[in-house]
Amino acid sequence: MKIDIHVHTRKTKQGDAPTREVSAEKFSKIVQSTDVKIIAITNHNVFDLEQFNQMEEGLDGAVQIWPGIELDVVDEEKRSHLIVIVSPKKKVEFSGIINDLTKGKSADEFTISLEQTVEFFENLEPLYVAHYLGKKPDMSEESIEKLLSLGVNTKRVIKEATNSISAGIFISHGHTSIYGSDIQDWDKYTEEVVKLPELRLSVDSFEHFCLLLEKDVPAIDTAIERKHSEVLTLQPFEDETKVKIRAFNDINIIFGPKGTGKTKILEAIAKQYSNRGIKASVFESAPDKLADRFDIKGKNIEESVNLQVIDTCLDEIIRIRKAKESDITSLYKYREFFNSENKNKNAKKMKIKDLPKLLSENSDSKFNEYIKAHSQVQDMVSFLKTNSPVDEVTTDEERKSLISNLNSLSSKLKSGSWELFSEWKSAKLTDSASQCFRNEVTRKTGERSKPSDTGFKTFATNRLNIGRDAEKIIENINKSIQDKVENVGVLGPDKGLLKCATSFQFQNGNIHESKYLSMRSMRKQDQKEFVRVMRSINDKATSDDLFDSVTELNAIVDIDKISSLSDLLLFWRRFTLSGEDYSPSNGECSMLNLHSELAEDKEIYLLDEPERSLGNEYINDVIIPLINDKAIQGKMVFISTHDANVAVRTLPYNSIYRCHDKDGYATYTGNPFSNSLICLENTEKTLDWKKISMKTLEGGQDAFGERGKIYGNN
Repeated sequence: MKIDIHVHTRKTKQGDAPTREVSAEKFSKIVQSTDVKIIAITNHNVFDLEQFNQMEEGLDGAVQIWPGIELDVVDEEKRSHLIVIVSPKKKVEFSGIINDLTKGKSADEFTISLEQTVEFFENLEPLYVAHYLGKKPDMSEESIEKLLSLGVNTKRVIKEATNSISAGIFISHGHTSIYGSDIQDWDKYTEEVVKLPELRLSVDSFEHFCLLLEKDVPAIDTAIERKHSEVLTLQPFEDETKVKIRAFNDINIIFGPKGTGKTKILEAIAKQYSNRGIKASVFESAPDKLADRFDIKGKNIEESVNLQVIDTCLDEIIRIRKAKESDITSLYKYREFFNSENKNKNAKKMKIKDLPKLLSENSDSKFNEYIKAHSQVQDMVSFLKTNSPVDEVTTDEERKSLISNLNSLSSKLKSGSWELFSEWKSAKLTDSASQCFRNEVTRKTGERSKPSDTGFKTFATNRLNIGRDAEKIIENINKSIQDKVENVGVLGPDKGLLKCATSFQFQNGNIHESKYLSMRSMRKQDQKEFVRVMRSINDKATSDDLFDSVTELNAIVDIDKISSLSDLLLFWRRFTLSGEDYSPSNGECSMLNLHSELAEDKEIYLLDEPERSLGNEYINDVIIPLINDKAIQGKMVFISTHDANVAVRTLPYNSIYRCHDKDGYATYTGNPFSNSLICLENTEKTLDWKKISMKTLEGGQDAFGERGKIYGNN
């Protein structure tokens, strides 16, 4: 929720840019497309009530619009600009006063004194916003003091800076400051909005805003009460001391001197929420945790690799390792058969000895296909019974019908597989019986049985299958695997996005770089030897010495560890920046750890000194916006810190101060809006939030003024 107390909607003076002119329709459309929820119309020396009413009607309550004017004030012959803003409830009276004052004078001609300004406008209880140092034409310190001396409400006199940095500097030196867009071109307004101040407390009206400026405690408490909170009773220390704190669904800061138990409070909060089943753990920034977070050493690297387009050749490797030569029937056996034929009358009658071989090398393949199909159909039935999307798009009747059909198909496949199994085993039994008869006839009669086949088909097929298996293995080894790339975090606007890249390769016999590590606990040399021998088997499929290579394969020391191509995988995991390898520094590691923690979607964030090893620029530009974004989302953020940039610029709803004095340890709670801290053990004891913060926190006085850029607090 942003506020803009200085916008122009008309070109009223000769020096004004024509692009300041904006129609009520365009104005409403642009403003409602931004985060601005309060906007003040402050044209030079003119208040156009008709235009204001049109714009108010166009916004239709979505954005508060306040009437105002930017006056040319002359004091001690020096001209400066003073913005006067009043409640929308007083817009008609405000318009009448301005019309009377400017009657007969153009916006370029009109000037007014400080005395007249107070005389005519003070009864409207306005806000006075003076151009200050750097904001030309600026009002001098003497003129501002004079304005304050004229009886105006001092809490309602604000010095307008040019930007947030200037406002922070002014506030840190005791000035009340704020700034607006002073828009020159409405086509660029959405770009200007990002520079505007944020409202941390919800503001209902002009009157409410003024109460917050005046640090009206009931108004502040009412605004804070709107934020969801709960009371936590903690026992963070070894003794039985209990600490009761109020936890907001927003930013909760814990600060205080070292050794006062801030970390223990965070741990107690984490324990309490964890006991409720809510994910909560204390984050501690440490450089080495980045490598652990992204598993640079690859302890769980198997979860990262994607081998969907690659066959790991489990069956092929098993077959090659078990491969044996299939003998060809020698001519000698045929010669023996023909030489011994018809010599024995009994043998001649035994035709069973001459049965052809029934089994082929693929007799079981059809059976295996049926078994696989049956399994897949059963998996589909299980899927249909348990899948929610299927339940949502089908009726009970449709599902029952589909499952019934699939069960019928499954039954047929199972029945068919049994028939194929029976045929396969019957053929195998017949061949075995036939062979037994041949052997027995030969033994009893001396007559040789006729060879069932030449064996060449089996011999050749066996060799070709071994060659095909080896070729498939080599083909898949040579396939490339896509790198896995994860975003780690931004190293600032100059360096850009750090990534974690993982390259995968199968050991192909030519990878020697030490940067590639094996995903298995085995020697790279054995992996290389496996690939070399497998290439040899592929080349020698039709050679006499093929099985010498198979024997060599089985003789590899770690061969039992290679059951599939997954066992040949190598990986190289590293951080990269703009495509090049990059080793982040300790500070950058801390920075990215914190960024990753805040990137997680959790309900509760517990950060222990997140500023460690981080520069102020990164904290301000990256981390604080992330923390504030979590607050906007209604997340609980607890931060133990020594850094004023974190403790103050996040504008926490709750500050928990831990201290130790002569009376022992004490816990105070409060917030920067009321500027007070109240002791939990003794509510009569209070502290000044700003003084204690400046005394305790690191970061300097500048940071403490930042909260004032929202409400003008000093």
